Amino acid sequence: MMTSLLAKRLLQENFHSIKSSTCIKLSDSLQQPLPTAARPAAGGLVILTAGAKFKYFPDRELVPPKRFENVAMPDKHRLPLVPKVPMIWQTGIGMRPPRQTKELWRYKGEETVHNELLLNQFGIVALHGGMIKHKQLESIRMAVGRKVKQGESYALYRIESPYKPLTSHGQGKRMGGGKGSIKEYVTPIKAGRIILEIGGRVGWEEVRPWLTKVCESLPVKAYPVNAEMLKELNEEEQRLIKTNKNPITFEYLIRNNMFDCQRQLSLYDKIWFGKFCYLDRQLNLKWKWVTGERYQGKY
Repeated sequence: MMTSLLAKRLLQENFHSIKSSTCIKLSDSLQQPLPTAARPAAGGLVILTAGAKFKYFPDRELVPPKRFENVAMPDKHRLPLVPKVPMIWQTGIGMRPPRQTKELWRYKGEETVHNELLLNQFGIVALHGGMIKHKQLESIRMAVGRKVKQGESYALYRIESPYKPLTSHGQGKRMGGGKGSIKEYVTPIKAGRIILEIGGRVGWEEVRPWLTKVCESLPVKAYPVNAEMLKELNEEEQRLIKTNKNPITFEYLIRNNMFDCQRQLSLYDKIWFGKFCYLDRQLNLKWKWVTGERYQGKY
C-alpha cells in the first residue's frame, strides 16, 4: 500500500513539474512569438517539446508521438470471409471445374508486384514460396479480428482468395485411374509477397507482438515488418550485392555457361539464378544475407 502511494505521489510531482515547465496559456502566448517547437494541444495550451525534460529522467526529452496517416476508416475494419471454392464454380455455369496441373512456377521465384506496403504502415511478408489454404486464412482472420478495433485500426488482405485446385485420390486407393478429384483450393504465393496489412491509429509497438503470433500460424516462414524496416532490408540487400568482392557467383556461372552447366539446370535457374527455386539452405529465404538467419538443419 505504501509503495503504491509513493509511486502515485512521484507521478503527480513529475506531471506537475512537466506541466509547469512546458505549458503556457494560448492567450498569453499571443503577445509574444511562439517557439519553433511549440505544438497546440487541447484546452488552449501550447506544449513546448524542445528542451522539455522529465523531472526524474533529465536525460530524456519529451518527443511528441508521430501523426497517423491512415485515419480514414473503412466500413468494415476486420478481414472479410473468403469462399472455399471460387464463386465462378458455385454459380453452376454448366461445366465441371478444371483440375489443372501442378503449375510450380506459381511458387518459385520472387514476387515483383505485391512486394510493397500500400498503407505505408505495417504488414506480414512471406520469406519463401508456398501455398495458403482456406483453413489457414480463417485462422488469420480470427486472430487479427480479435486485435483490430473499430474506429482505431483495420486490416486488409493482399493475397487472392483460394483459386488453385489441389487434387487427391483419397486414402487407401490403388495407383492409376487418372487424375484425382479436387480436394480443396489454395492460394499460391512467392517469396517477398505481402500477405496482409494493418493500418489506422496504431503504433508498431502495439501490433508487433500479435503479428508475430500470426506469422507462427502460417504454413510458410513469414516476418512482420513496418515501412521503415522494409525499406532498410531492401537497401541493405542491394548494398551487399554491390559490395560483393567475390566475382564467381551462381549468376556468373549460369550466364557464362561454365562447364556447360545450362544443359543440366532447369528453366527456373536461368531466370532466378538459383534463388527461391529449391529448399536451399542459402538462397531460398528472402533477405538471407541481411538477417543472417541460420539454416535449421544438421549442418
